[in-house]
Amino acid sequence: MFPFLWLWSPQFFLPWSGSVTQEIALERFFNAIPRSSGDGGIEYAAFKRASYGSQLGWITEVLLELTRNTPADDDSALGKLRLASADIELLKIEKQGQAGERIAAYLDTLRRQDGERFARLSERLLPLLAAPR
Repeated sequence: MFPFLWLWSPQFFLPWSGSVTQEIALERFFNAIPRSSGDGGIEYAAFKRASYGSQLGWITEVLLELTRNTPADDDSALGKLRLASADIELLKIEKQGQAGERIAAYLDTLRRQDGERFARLSERLLPLLAAPR
């Protein structure tokens, strides 16, 4: 049995509590850039040419190439950048191809970006890669 006032059941919504529709478009984001910070139209055109991730990736590659022979421990900024770059490459590789190809691509990236870490890893992997007798 239904309550007596069931047909008359008002709904009350407090501010910010009802259903919300929202347009999410890149143009709105770039148009919201204040003039003091830059030109949203130019930022949008640059983003369409190459995403921020691509731009940062290229800068990282150049920086790591220039500092290839510079020693750095894992706690330094350069060491953290090297580790992050290698980890990001591993994430990309995991999204692609077969396991052997992924490992080879990861090791190639590690060899180019951090020779010392590559050498340590090679010492551990070479006995595992030896042909079984």
